[in-house]
Amino acid sequence: MNQSATKQLPPKTYVISLENRKARGSGHERPEEILCAARALFLEHGVENVTTRQIAARVGISQTALYVYFKSKEEMLDRLVDAALRKLGAALDAVNARCSDPIDFLRSNFREYIKFGLDHPDEYRLVFMLRDGRRKAQANAHPHNPIGDALFDALKTRIEQGVAAGKLRCLKTGLAAAQSVWAAIHGLVALRLAYPDFEWIPVDELIDAHVDMLLHGIVRTEAEGRPKIADYATAQEITSG
Repeated sequence: MNQSATKQLPPKTYVISLENRKARGSGHERPEEILCAARALFLEHGVENVTTRQIAARVGISQTALYVYFKSKEEMLDRLVDAALRKLGAALDAVNARCSDPIDFLRSNFREYIKFGLDHPDEYRLVFMLRDGRRKAQANAHPHNPIGDALFDALKTRIEQGVAAGKLRCLKTGLAAAQSVWAAIHGLVALRLAYPDFEWIPVDELIDAHVDMLLHGIVRTEAEGRPKIADYATAQEITSG
């Protein structure tokens, strides 16, 4: 038998880039690097147009190495959204804790929400202004984020309590009122981010004007009197939310 034919080939070797190899003990930094790369690519191209291969290349690692930390780009998106909502939630929870009066609460809540969106445009776009077509197609994907749901429920509950106390107008239901005011404050943030070159008035003046307009629409005047419970909902619906 020909000796050369039976000769085994040398094992394959792989070269690890020294530039991107993590120093011993600093591997914990890699997930944050991956998330930063994913955030940048999602914002540049849209979530549905980004692949894990592109994210890995941006970090300077192989796609296989990326899967050590994250199973999919959807998992990365979830982590980024959760982090942004926790940051927003901390600001809104502080408002909820310090404002017992429903009108004071709404004024402070609206202002904090708008300022968060304008001060953290990347996080805001990622949570509220980007949509993942692939995720929509997943029939068993949960459509809501529990952190975001809790923040919205807190707003709805405080509006319902304000209506029950006779300080806020009846807008059909607490859900309708909460969705209406959320849409209004989101609209201001979205337009400011989408059209930064528009001739906007100074941001603090704009926020004050917007918040005052919303409060004028929902705050009950003395002349209107206390709302009848039947005009809003049952007492159980108001208190239980």
